[in-house]
Amino acid sequence: MCWLSRVSIVAAFISVLVGSEATTVAGPLDLRRVAADSKWMMHLDMDAARDSTIVQRAYERATKMHPHAENMISIFSGMTGMDPRKDLHDVTVYGFDTDKRNAVMIVCADAKREFLNKMVEKAANHKKTEYRSYTLHSWTQKGWPRGWSGSVVGAFFKDSIMVFARTEAGVQTALDLLDGSSTKSVRATGSMLAGRTRPGSIMIARSVEVDPDTRCPVLKQGSAFRVALGESSGSFFYRAQLDMKNAAAAGQVEDVVKGFIALAALKYGSDENATKLLAGLGVETDGNACKISWNAPADGVWKWMDKAAATWEEKRRQWSGKGRMQNGCPDCEKDGCRGCQSAGRCPLEGGQAGAHDAEKPLAEDEF
Repeated sequence: MCWLSRVSIVAAFISVLVGSEATTVAGPLDLRRVAADSKWMMHLDMDAARDSTIVQRAYERATKMHPHAENMISIFSGMTGMDPRKDLHDVTVYGFDTDKRNAVMIVCADAKREFLNKMVEKAANHKKTEYRSYTLHSWTQKGWPRGWSGSVVGAFFKDSIMVFARTEAGVQTALDLLDGSSTKSVRATGSMLAGRTRPGSIMIARSVEVDPDTRCPVLKQGSAFRVALGESSGSFFYRAQLDMKNAAAAGQVEDVVKGFIALAALKYGSDENATKLLAGLGVETDGNACKISWNAPADGVWKWMDKAAATWEEKRRQWSGKGRMQNGCPDCEKDGCRGCQSAGRCPLEGGQAGAHDAEKPLAEDEF
C-alpha cells in the first residue's frame, strides 16, 4: 500500500511486561502496551523477520548487490552500541493523532545502557528529568530525517527496553502502561486497533483514522485500515482490510485489485511460478469494507523476488555501462536509441517507417 512509504522505522521493540501480568520474553505484538486512545499503531517483529526464509534470502541477496551495506551497519553499531542484525528484537509505534512525528516508540534491543546514556548526554540541549523511578532524557535531534529538527525525549524502562517520544507526556504514558501503573490500553477496547494477530506476523499496521493529508488516492476515500504480513510454516501471508467511506468506494478498491490480478495474469501467464502465486490472491467486499488476502509458498515468493532482483541488477548494469548513459547511441549520439544496430539507421532521424504511406487515405480500421 502507498501509505507504507511514509512510515520510517528506525529501531525495534520487545514485548516484555512487568507486574502482575508480566511476561519475560520477546514476542509478537502485545496490545497492553498500546494506549487506549491511540489512533494508529504499527509493530515490527524483528525476531519473526530473522526466522523468515524470504527475509533471510533477501538480506543475503541485498548484501551481495550492495557490499557497502555491511559497512554502514557496522558504523551504526559503533554509534549505538548494538548490532541491528542480531540485537534488535521488536518495535511498537503508536500515535494519538495522524501526524507520525508525534508517535510514541517502544524499542527492545540488547542495548548497552551505560554507553547510550553517555552518548545522549552529549546531544544538543540535553537535560534530565525525573519521573517516579525513571530518568527522562530530552535533547534536540538535528539533521534526520530529511533535515528535520525537533525535541526528543527518551527513557529506559529496563536495560533492554527504551521509550521515545517528542514530549515527556508521551514517554510517561508509555512507562505507565509498561509497569502496570495504568491499564488503559487498547487491548480491552472494541477498537479496530484491537484483535488477535496471526502467528509469524512480521509487520502489523492498524489505524482508526486516516491522515487527511495523505497522497494515497485509496486512503483518501477510507476511514480505517488494518494490514499484516508475515511467514509461518513455509507460507507467506498478507492480509488487509480497508474500511471505506461508502460501499461504492469499497467496490472500486475490489475492482482495482481484480484488475491488478488480471494484468499480472496477462504479463506472467506463461510463468508457472507466477501463476501459482496469483492463485493465492483474493479480494471481497462486505458493505463498506474491502478485504484482501494472499497466501503463497515462501519458496515461490522468493523465487519471484530473486528473479525480479536479477532483472533489476542487469538493467542497472546496462544503464551504467557504455552507450546508454555515457555516450548514447554510437550512430545518432542520442540516449535511449535501440534501433540503430539492428536496422542500421536511427529511428530518431527522419524517414521513419511508414512515412511512404503518409499520403494514402486512412482506412476505417487504421487508427
